[in-house]
Amino acid sequence: MAEIPFEYLLAAIEATRGTPEANPLRYLNMAGTVTPRKSAYRPEEARGTLAEFYRSVDVRRWCEWEADGPLDVYTAPLIFNCIAAGGIDGTGAVAAEVTIDPGVANTALDYEAVVAGSLGNQITIQYVDPLALSSPLDVDVVGRAIVIYLATDGAGDITTTAGDIITALAAHPVASGMVTAVDSGGSDGSGVVTAWPATHLEDGEGVNIEIPLGATNSRLWTFAPTMTADDLEAMTLWWGDPNVQAFRAGFCMPDELTISSDAAGEDGVTLALSGQGLFPTKDAPGIVPAMLNSPLLMPTAMQVWIDTGASAIGTTPVTGRLLSTEGSVPSGLTRKWLAQGPGGDLGFGAIGRGKRHAELSLTLEVPDLDQYDQWVDRDVLKTRVRWNGPLIEAGFYHYVQLDIYGPFDGMDWGENEGSNRTIELTTLSEYDDTAGYDWALYVQSDRDAL
Repeated sequence: MAEIPFEYLLAAIEATRGTPEANPLRYLNMAGTVTPRKSAYRPEEARGTLAEFYRSVDVRRWCEWEADGPLDVYTAPLIFNCIAAGGIDGTGAVAAEVTIDPGVANTALDYEAVVAGSLGNQITIQYVDPLALSSPLDVDVVGRAIVIYLATDGAGDITTTAGDIITALAAHPVASGMVTAVDSGGSDGSGVVTAWPATHLEDGEGVNIEIPLGATNSRLWTFAPTMTADDLEAMTLWWGDPNVQAFRAGFCMPDELTISSDAAGEDGVTLALSGQGLFPTKDAPGIVPAMLNSPLLMPTAMQVWIDTGASAIGTTPVTGRLLSTEGSVPSGLTRKWLAQGPGGDLGFGAIGRGKRHAELSLTLEVPDLDQYDQWVDRDVLKTRVRWNGPLIEAGFYHYVQLDIYGPFDGMDWGENEGSNRTIELTTLSEYDDTAGYDWALYVQSDRDAL
């Protein structure tokens, strides 16, 4: 290899996991390496000499790769496909849906998520009998739960029809942005409904890139992990000196990513990645993509919200005290070497997924002891960290965001500039029933495609 300044690191999402792509999609805009590895078998043999080994044979080949650099809102969606949720590219999403049929004539309704994608599977619909006299029809939204309180007459009997529900949902400013409801099959909506338990929409797949309410140029990418299946993508990586030799490695998937930000330091928000892939070949890309110079994210612009109880995540800001954050997200991947026959390439042939949790460390100045008390009481928390960059348009910034659920698990004392005491708190993610996961990643930028 030649000198380091000429090296590049390129990536593409693989159409078929484990099958290398011919050309890269993006510069990763990070410094890194792809290092070939192999292991050998050397049998112990007694041949009457002082030589320890007489024979050896390679039994495994793979690569280890790593990269670090600025947290890039243009690169992050590609990377998050490989460690958080796969298939997120703005195309091919399917809306979640469910039919609720209380079993009374003309009451069946088909519900469908307004935004296509797997996130719609977390929406629930519930009909509640208020058990009160002369109660009005009311729609309430808590997180992703839509609760419809049915109307009653002076005797306490339910009077709400399926058609009334359609009208009420369409008029609700939040629920109407989550679901649509129409008569199902031959139903005409005239039947009076009954109470119905909270029911999830289902069969949503993928995610479309959303335009946030009130935005024009901004796009919000949501990476909510799939909790019961493996949908992570793999990358093909190219690394090397294009003047001498570039190496290509397929089936590259991260083992862990770490986002770090220190408002007291002089660096931007940074991202570190590490993982493994197949043994690299000496294949340079046929086409090198144009480099996209994304906006940089600034530690002093980061925000944190810490919520408890019924409060929605992102409701209660912690201001004037935040010093640093570090979020680590593992993939839970394992590599499996399977028998390949005499023509095999000694590489791993499949992956497995183990259980995993995300971790978040916060450093706050002490004067307010609310978070200390939350650690003592082991409050169940909903913490949101947002690493912000420059403005996209009025009211909308470039950012990467980590939502993590769970109590503060670890606590330690620190200091700031030798003059202020700080508290360092760590959260290990725990599953949240309302969210449907234990952590999620988001990216807001001005791009609508990988």
